[in-house]
Amino acid sequence: MIPEYTVMRVDRPDWTVIPAVRLEHMPWLAPCAVSAQAQVCRDAERLYIRMEAKERPVRAELTGLLDQVCEDSCLEFFFAPLADDARYFNFEWNPKGTLFLGFGAERGRRVRQIVSDTRALFMPKPFETAEGWGIEFCVPASFIRLYMPAFGFAGEAAGNFYKCGEKTQTPHYLAWAKLTSDTPDYHRRQDFGRLIFEPVEEDA
Repeated sequence: MIPEYTVMRVDRPDWTVIPAVRLEHMPWLAPCAVSAQAQVCRDAERLYIRMEAKERPVRAELTGLLDQVCEDSCLEFFFAPLADDARYFNFEWNPKGTLFLGFGAERGRRVRQIVSDTRALFMPKPFETAEGWGIEFCVPASFIRLYMPAFGFAGEAAGNFYKCGEKTQTPHYLAWAKLTSDTPDYHRRQDFGRLIFEPVEEDA
């Protein structure tokens, strides 16, 4: 069954009331103590994402523009803005707020995206907790429309939430929507869940 998540329309994010989904699917490796959850909402102009992991110890070493942050403790949001378009963004963050961003469809045709000012555009806010870490960030609709001019906060999109750490003390892979490949691969559009934008009259 394909999981669904309703993206609430808010005036500003209040994470105490936004529903959270747990990343309960743990393929490929033995189960471990790492866990994670994700929340999403939106206002008229931006999509807001908050992800949090329970993980000790945390690996946070990479800061370079082209670094593979999936080697660190990493939280990822893969987002296909249009349900009938195979292209999607992959936002991958480590605890230092280092971003790996890609866009495209199938793996061989995806393109790494270099943003001149990541902090100004996506406003990442990494944070520490007693049991691990997390990150909040946003994605402006104006940014999405640079790639997909028809995008609007209406109808249905697709996506998945991931947690990984390929070079952490305990390597792990976690996902919200179930993964069906035999080997580690997050880049499978067919494994995404449904993201349904809450209908609001003023958006009509």
